Amino acid sequence: MAKLIPAAAGLLLVLAGSAFARALDVSLDDRVDPVPAGSEMVYEIDLDVTSGVPAPDVLITLTLPPGTSFVSATREPDYAPIAGDVVGNEVRFDLGEEPSCNGKDIPACAAIWALVHVDGGVDPGTVLAATVVATSSDPDGFPTDTHSAHTSVGSLAIRKGRVNFSAAPGRDRIQFEADVGRVGWPSPNDPLRPTLDLGSGIRVRMGEAGGSPVVSVTVPADAFTCVGSAALRCRLADPKAWRPLGLDRLNVFFPLAFTQRNNASILVHSHNLELPDDIGPDMELTIDAAGETYTDTALHTASGRRLSYTHNQSKP
Repeated sequence: MAKLIPAAAGLLLVLAGSAFARALDVSLDDRVDPVPAGSEMVYEIDLDVTSGVPAPDVLITLTLPPGTSFVSATREPDYAPIAGDVVGNEVRFDLGEEPSCNGKDIPACAAIWALVHVDGGVDPGTVLAATVVATSSDPDGFPTDTHSAHTSVGSLAIRKGRVNFSAAPGRDRIQFEADVGRVGWPSPNDPLRPTLDLGSGIRVRMGEAGGSPVVSVTVPADAFTCVGSAALRCRLADPKAWRPLGLDRLNVFFPLAFTQRNNASILVHSHNLELPDDIGPDMELTIDAAGETYTDTALHTASGRRLSYTHNQSKP
């Protein structure tokens, strides 16, 4: 057994100095989702260099989806501007030699924040697919890595939805979870707060797309109770007061400014309803707040007497 220990240690040393211990790890995150057409969004490109030596001649290539265009980019930690070479739908960042990062006694990895414009003609409901690739002039030591992100276009994106039909008359229900559309950062140092102004209350409408809503309730600001400071959670202070109007639950969440996909989110449940048997399959949620309207339509499919969510703006 004594002879096996040095052999194992020697094997570990060999592996530590081999290509297996080196890597370029790249990831792509959309900082907001959904994003309204005609506005701007931010892609965060995270690059990790896992190695005892620098990675030579690193090139980051961001492939943008149709209907978008590159505006500018900055890089951590001081968010200094960084040049991007635009070739067709690609934005190339030539970083040169990249040192190891995120290890003991070495600096944190520096992300690139790319500001991208979404054309006004992009249809709501479109899912934008972007891809980032990291390469090095030493592909054996630092193999190519790639990652993708998907972002919904629209003022609202329904993530989950359900219509429940009860055996008892007047006990049908509708449920929605959705994210509110917002734009990206004017500056990574000064992020905008998530969009949705509760100051004058909000109006919630739910029902079949193109038809009259089966729930239409206006909730004043003072009907909410909110907790938190940097992140804020608001809900109905007295849910029972709203059940005669068909509203059972209404939650609004405002996340931290720098969190990924920092859009406000809505959770809304109806109370007892008498729904037509043929309602759907397109169900719509609309939120009116401070003069702005946020709306999205989800396609549902029937399963027994329950409509289940099959929407195309789901988060990957």
